[in-house]
Amino acid sequence: MKNKLTESLIDAIKSVMPIVLVIIVISFIIEIPNRTIMAFSISAILLVFGIALFTTGANLSMIIIGERIGNLLVKKGKKIVILIVSLIVGIVITISEPDLIVLANELSSIPSILLIGLVAIGVGIYLLIGVFRILSKLSFKTIVTISLIVIMGLLYFTPQEFISVAFDSGGVTTGAMGIPLIVAFGYGISRIRSGKDANSFSFGLCGLCSLGPVIIVLILGLFFKLDSIFDTTEFTSNLSIIESIFDCFIKSFREIIISLFPILLVFLISQFFDKKMSRSEISKMVFGIILAVLGLTLFLTGVSSGFLEMGYRIGYDFANSEYKYLLIPVGMVLGYIIINLEPAVKILIKRISSLTEGSISEKVISFCLSIGVSLAVGLAVLRIYFDIPIIYILVPGYFIAAILMYYTPSMFMTIAFDSGASATGAMTASFLLPLCIGACASIESNIMTYAFGIGALVSLTPIITIQIFGILYQNRLKTKVKEEKQYNEQIIEYAWEK
Repeated sequence: MKNKLTESLIDAIKSVMPIVLVIIVISFIIEIPNRTIMAFSISAILLVFGIALFTTGANLSMIIIGERIGNLLVKKGKKIVILIVSLIVGIVITISEPDLIVLANELSSIPSILLIGLVAIGVGIYLLIGVFRILSKLSFKTIVTISLIVIMGLLYFTPQEFISVAFDSGGVTTGAMGIPLIVAFGYGISRIRSGKDANSFSFGLCGLCSLGPVIIVLILGLFFKLDSIFDTTEFTSNLSIIESIFDCFIKSFREIIISLFPILLVFLISQFFDKKMSRSEISKMVFGIILAVLGLTLFLTGVSSGFLEMGYRIGYDFANSEYKYLLIPVGMVLGYIIINLEPAVKILIKRISSLTEGSISEKVISFCLSIGVSLAVGLAVLRIYFDIPIIYILVPGYFIAAILMYYTPSMFMTIAFDSGASATGAMTASFLLPLCIGACASIESNIMTYAFGIGALVSLTPIITIQIFGILYQNRLKTKVKEEKQYNEQIIEYAWEK
């Protein structure tokens, strides 16, 4: 336990240090208030401990909870029961997701309860569809292709400002709480398949779950008008740094406890039917939950109290300076680094490496994700500066992603969509989004239409970059096998090279 925590702490320091160094360099280019720098510095320390505690705790608790529920359903449940429970789990995980609650509160035009409820149902339905795919060996490509056709059709009828919000909603539903549970739940259910099939079906649920909310919010756009006025005063605070941190800590802790309660309730009900946990296992899980709650609280406190204001300040000051276009490469560098701070991404990457026995390394997925998010931020800033409608990027982008699905190995394809879903988390909402809002506010562009598109882009580009890497990986492996005169398609799909 101590070694794992130490390892997580060292990994967290390595993840946080690059963003600190980049901010130091940026402070020499634009003038950043001392209070903002001080708040950011304290927040960086909170992030180090928050990431370390959460990743350690999640592996001891959230992952175990998801796997046990999945395994129990496979052992004792009929298919219809498995599907019904999957629907309930999807709704429960989503309905109390902190990031979704924040997004719902920002969209004053739509009643919060209505938005949260419908988005949760969307996730539940797609989790059900994803589990049905595992049980019946339904093609992942078919599900995604049909969903994208529906989404692309809705894009031409939904108001432009709703498009950005719809894709953002797809990202926030798969946050730090949801990703570990959904990935582990999928792994537990996939045990119904044997051997190579199990590895192939272990991924894809998170990617599918992010599609439901997009469709739901696009449909809502046909009936509601979105308020285009956005209040930017939330990025500045009259409180002292300590007061601001304390206020964020209490708020974050309350949100996490509320979001955790229904998840634990589902787990306790499942254990009523499967009383096989020993006292030591229960103690370890309880300890893991405590670590996860404390870690995520510290993490969210850090991003809310320091990163939020820093992101807004960088976007606003760069766009308002003679170095206006320098924000494009600066934003790309920040995007490349910032994705490595996402707790959900860290959990997903470690699970990918673990379930593929190290064949798909953490470094490879991390690099592909970083490249994708870097491109997303660059496109987002370009869109703000040149008033490019997001539909001009999303339609060809998802068309490319859909075409790539038919050439990418199935494992990489599902991992790509899971990665896109995990990328739009707290760091996107609390740093990259404020950066875009700051740039919009500086040049007096429509914030709801242009700034909120960052989430849509961040969820799209990793799908493309990881699939491209999968194709390159497959071609390299084919060449190697051909040279050995032992070419076999099964090897290309499942026997990952170590």
